[in-house]
Amino acid sequence: MDSAKFEEADPEELGFAPRDPRDAMSLQTAWLRSFLAVADKGGFGAATLALHLSQSRVSAHIASLEHTLGVVLFDRKARPICTTEAGELFRGHALNALIELQRGVEAARSTLHNLVAHVSVASYPSVSSTYLPGVLRELKAKHPGVTVELHEATAAGLEEMVTNGTVDLAFRPLLPKMREATLCHRTIWREDIVAVMREDDPLAARESIGIEEILSRPLIGNPSGSVEDGGGFDLRNALGGEAGRADVAYLTDQPATLVALVRAAFGIGIVNRLALETTSTEGLAVRTIDSPTARRDVALFWSRRRADSAAVKAFLDAQQCAPLPAAVRSVSS
Repeated sequence: MDSAKFEEADPEELGFAPRDPRDAMSLQTAWLRSFLAVADKGGFGAATLALHLSQSRVSAHIASLEHTLGVVLFDRKARPICTTEAGELFRGHALNALIELQRGVEAARSTLHNLVAHVSVASYPSVSSTYLPGVLRELKAKHPGVTVELHEATAAGLEEMVTNGTVDLAFRPLLPKMREATLCHRTIWREDIVAVMREDDPLAARESIGIEEILSRPLIGNPSGSVEDGGGFDLRNALGGEAGRADVAYLTDQPATLVALVRAAFGIGIVNRLALETTSTEGLAVRTIDSPTARRDVALFWSRRRADSAAVKAFLDAQQCAPLPAAVRSVSS
């Protein structure tokens, strides 16, 4: 049976029967990885791209796993494909099993003179371009056998990635607060939220801009998204209790887009100072905001269940040794 037909077939019709629980010992990690990828991505096609495997291979892994377990893991008639009740129950155990196995691998390898391990790290664009390369240099110098997988996302996406185990560590502002309270974190720096305007703007003549002056203009902030997802959080946080009066013209995830909109006279940009290090501000003026909340703290987060991982410890050590960007101030956790 080819992969496409198998994807549409009902495994119960294929003659699956309950298996001896001892068969769990015969499960292969590749099956679990394929199962989790299909569950996370909502389909076989998307999973193949994430795993860099053919669809026939992923389908074969799911078939073998369902046959061994004796249960149907996916509702193949749903679009997108979703887990059955049995699949959802198995999902958490499969993830924990892979995490524990990885911890065992790293524990064994930690006895070597040169640590051999893999770590997944997530961040957002300004950290990725101004700070993360220095951390990776430190890590490579001390632990050349540690490989790193990089991801980028918004604040909401970063929280989800480190919470569900997609990544081992994530750089993220402390605010908006993480919903998952069990994560470990280390506060790294504090940075100002600043106002960006054209040099010919009358406000550019001032060293600091007041909130009332900001509220009189259309504003451009970041990141994009709804208020619930943290969209424009830095802008609203800088304005404090007056945020409800703000005329928010645009929200964007990209500092270069924010700067371009300011340059085109669509409004004043409100953004963290580090983000401006990633793009040209020629022809623009950057001014501090006269507000006690016009700042944010950035931290490194990781899961407690990965806290004793040799790879996570190596990355944390490298992070502490890496030089901070010039636009921020050091903060102790």
